[in-house]
Amino acid sequence: MDLDLIMKGKKLSANEQEILEYLISHVDQLEGVSLRELAHRLFTSPAAIVRLAQKLEFSGYLELFYFLKNQFRTSGQGVSATIDFNIDTQKIEPSIVGMRDFYANNKDKFITIYATGFSSIVADYLHKKLLVNGIKTLFVNAGDSSGIISNNTDNISMLICISKSGETQKVIEKMTFCQEKGIPTILFTGNLDSRAKQLATICFEVEDERPLDSQNIKYNSFFGKLMLLLEYIVQEFVEESS
Repeated sequence: MDLDLIMKGKKLSANEQEILEYLISHVDQLEGVSLRELAHRLFTSPAAIVRLAQKLEFSGYLELFYFLKNQFRTSGQGVSATIDFNIDTQKIEPSIVGMRDFYANNKDKFITIYATGFSSIVADYLHKKLLVNGIKTLFVNAGDSSGIISNNTDNISMLICISKSGETQKVIEKMTFCQEKGIPTILFTGNLDSRAKQLATICFEVEDERPLDSQNIKYNSFFGKLMLLLEYIVQEFVEESS
């Protein structure tokens, strides 16, 4: 864990730094150890440990201790709820290269992301993920004015769309418009037999085991797998584009 997340910009004295490093390295051995005993081990006073905790914006030593215990929990504790998902990296590599080429030729323009409904939640995450990596990105959803895209065609490097069904009408309209303007379109969908797929310059397929559940009521791993795929693509895209 990055110590800056704990220190929150606070400057620690050498003694405080030593206390904190001890707590982190021995956190699995301190359950049930009294504050007085801990102070004795550190050759300091209980008050000094409490002051450190309060300086780091915790109410006291116990809150700091349990925070560290949760952050530095050793592997093997707890039960993993992760569902394994394998990405065929070789298969999608040419598509990622294509995206990088579009971006390399238009770094002064915005990557524009469009989605509606549940897909817009994932689209917003992708938008923020690209932004924190220094990529100029614009996120547009169904609630925004259509003019954001139609009046800024000279400032768009590519349009990224997410549509589980590939038949979302507003997505079709945006992709059709961009195709007419010569703007590359990138599609993430669960349906390769869709109208959106026919419009896409580059298409990434994500398996959708419930294609008829348009309201996303039942269990469906589509969005979860999509998030993992986007994480990988952003990593590869950013590393090679920087």
